[in-house]
Amino acid sequence: MAKAKQKPSAREIRRRRTTARNLRKRRETAMGRLGEDGACTSPHISRRLLWFAIAYGLEAPPKIGRTLSKDLRDYCVRHRISLEWMLTGNLKNLKETIDARRDRAAAASPSSLRDKLARLSESERELVLKTVEGMLPEHRQ
Repeated sequence: MAKAKQKPSAREIRRRRTTARNLRKRRETAMGRLGEDGACTSPHISRRLLWFAIAYGLEAPPKIGRTLSKDLRDYCVRHRISLEWMLTGNLKNLKETIDARRDRAAAASPSSLRDKLARLSESERELVLKTVEGMLPEHRQ
């Protein structure tokens, strides 16, 4: 014969309610949802890094283990990948990483521009110079 269930004590009921309330609060924040959904596990981190490497044409990331390896840290530093985004999946850090990469790509050095201009044909060079002169204000001439 089965044992009769006992009524939970007031302390047990209070503990259950507190646990449920804390879980609801944790799910309300973005970081709480990421943590609850397992975004910090090795397969998720590996998937994020592989996506980033493919999207930006980087070499394959090192293998992800249970802890942060020196190779993985060096890979992220070398390619300016946010460690916080890599570990937690925080999209604000991904946006900062992408913006930093765009700023670096947009800033061209004068020597690289000089090299590009030198590779143009004479007619293309004249067209570029006319375009630049047309963009300059009158007082600069």
